[in-house]
Amino acid sequence: MNKKVKNTLNIILFLGIAAVLLYFAFKGVDTDSLINGFRSANYTWVIAALILGLSSHIVRALRWRLLIETLGYKPSFANTFGALSIGYSANLIFPRLGEVTRCGSLRKTDKIPFESLLGTVLVERAFDVLMMLILVIAVFFLRIDFFGEFIYSKALLPIWEKIITLLSNSPLFIAIALLALAGLAVMIKRKAFGQKFHLKLVSLWRGLIDGLKSAFTMKKRWAFLGYTLLLWFLYWLMTWMLVFATQATSGLSAIDGFFLLVVGTLGMAAPVQGGFGAFHVIIAMALGIYGISWEDGLVYAVISHESQTLLIVILGLVFAVYFFLQSRKKNF
Repeated sequence: MNKKVKNTLNIILFLGIAAVLLYFAFKGVDTDSLINGFRSANYTWVIAALILGLSSHIVRALRWRLLIETLGYKPSFANTFGALSIGYSANLIFPRLGEVTRCGSLRKTDKIPFESLLGTVLVERAFDVLMMLILVIAVFFLRIDFFGEFIYSKALLPIWEKIITLLSNSPLFIAIALLALAGLAVMIKRKAFGQKFHLKLVSLWRGLIDGLKSAFTMKKRWAFLGYTLLLWFLYWLMTWMLVFATQATSGLSAIDGFFLLVVGTLGMAAPVQGGFGAFHVIIAMALGIYGISWEDGLVYAVISHESQTLLIVILGLVFAVYFFLQSRKKNF
């Protein structure tokens, strides 16, 4: 199958999933309640949350730059932040495309090996997953009677059941997959796919290792940890600040903000473009345990998701133009 056709079909598939989730999120919803919710919202808090969202992107760019510096390169902040912004925008087109796109953008502007950049992104993701796990555990035990049941029944249990179902119902499939991987590894080692492919794969592997090593060789470890903590603090503050934008959610506490951050992050991790649909459904469900109506939950979810999405789109467009002008300037 033609690569462009395959990519197009994949995009359509994930858009379809997002559309289905949005359909179920808004199915049977009282439109008047939604409209009134948007009209009565206090958008001063939304603007404050946008400023915090922008600040979190800046902190993430600074943190990524620390990892890149361990590779012996010092990209400008503008290029690093620009590549990150374009990467975020790319995630709106195809899930997880942003990681590849931002590495490609910075490779083009600063001539840094793509493979090494990808390794630094893996390090970033590893620390973010660790922070996410810490938050899940913290929220779970802070109010286990209230939040624990939701996280267990709506997030952890379904994942565990899928793993058990896969292991119990598909042992033959798993065995075949493992054998296929082992066979592929042997073929690659014997250069069955050609010297060029083998060299490219070796280069990718070494680049990834270099990127992963950056976490252990960086001189500014405490700065990296500080940026990581500040990043997640901004995420939490942004999430909590938005509860004051709507009357129905304005009574939620700081701990409730942690809870919404956890479930919202789970929604954004879903394999759909930019978390569309998945984020809205899980946030409306989470707010339901406070006795907040589905409509009011969706008002909060839409304001939260779409305001940040708009920010990402604007930043992506701004830096796409910036890189284009920079490229033209170099060519003349």
